[in-house]
Amino acid sequence: MLEPLAAALDISVAELISGNCIINTNKSSNMLKVRFYVCPICGNIFCSTGEAVISCCGVNLPALEAEDDEEGILSVEKIEDEYFISVDHEMSKSHYISFAAYVTSDKYNLVKFYPEGNAEARFFIRGTGYLYFYCNHHGLFRKLIR
Repeated sequence: MLEPLAAALDISVAELISGNCIINTNKSSNMLKVRFYVCPICGNIFCSTGEAVISCCGVNLPALEAEDDEEGILSVEKIEDEYFISVDHEMSKSHYISFAAYVTSDKYNLVKFYPEGNAEARFFIRGTGYLYFYCNHHGLFRKLIR
């Protein structure tokens, strides 16, 4: 009886009954183990779904460690079936947000930003996940969105 309603809302029956979002924290079976890599020479962005050895321009790239967005520079607004995100950050040629990525348990979507442009994007809502964004000076940040 609850299955059609849960399917229409794109949530599990357990989430429907409890009223809470349930996040799959089993890193072995979902995109929570996603790793981002950025080449410091050419700016290429790489993504892996687990541990990997990535090299670009003759340099072995370490996986980026994400920090939580405690300063709140990322703004997330729900507009119908999308998240509209904007990052309140400098976008000069020497200091800018390079990309944003919305990662859920089974998918990720990445948007590339460019210097002197706007750090704004829209992502279709696919449930609870993390929104990552990368500053070329300060590194990778993330925010949990529900």
